[in-house]
Amino acid sequence: MPNQQAHRGRSAQPDRTDWQLAQEYLHRARYADSARLAELFTDEEATRATAYLAAQLPDADRLTAIEARLKAVPGGWRQRGGDTGVIEDGDGRPVAVLGTSGAEHLPLGEFVAAAPADTEWLTQQLRRAWAQLNRLRDRIDDAGSLMHIHHVATAIDYVPGSRETE
Repeated sequence: MPNQQAHRGRSAQPDRTDWQLAQEYLHRARYADSARLAELFTDEEATRATAYLAAQLPDADRLTAIEARLKAVPGGWRQRGGDTGVIEDGDGRPVAVLGTSGAEHLPLGEFVAAAPADTEWLTQQLRRAWAQLNRLRDRIDDAGSLMHIHHVATAIDYVPGSRETE
């Protein structure tokens, strides 16, 4: 959240993107107190910069909650043979009724029947992607002058050093 100081009224550089604002804000925040930051950024710019930095953090708590709800779901969901509007678990108990459809093709039924398995796969892929992204961010932060970090950071909209503020 931006500090509570009175911010400057007009932007010094009104065309900056959120990424550019976040990069500049973080850089200045390392060396300036809140009063100096208020002189450098408008309230809207400070809000945009801090919102951008906050959005870079994965919502691990929400993903953990989704995974916990998924564990409570009985496995083996499928469309009932002869009535694709009924979704049943691995023991044949109905878990959802989409209406009587008989044996006709029911795309919504396919989607609902696959939801638990698809959700499990997606959560695994997301955790894997977050881990890979963190490794890449570590390499950017630790690279020093060995590579042009700005070029690599822009590929993933990362503000170098921003995880230090977590």
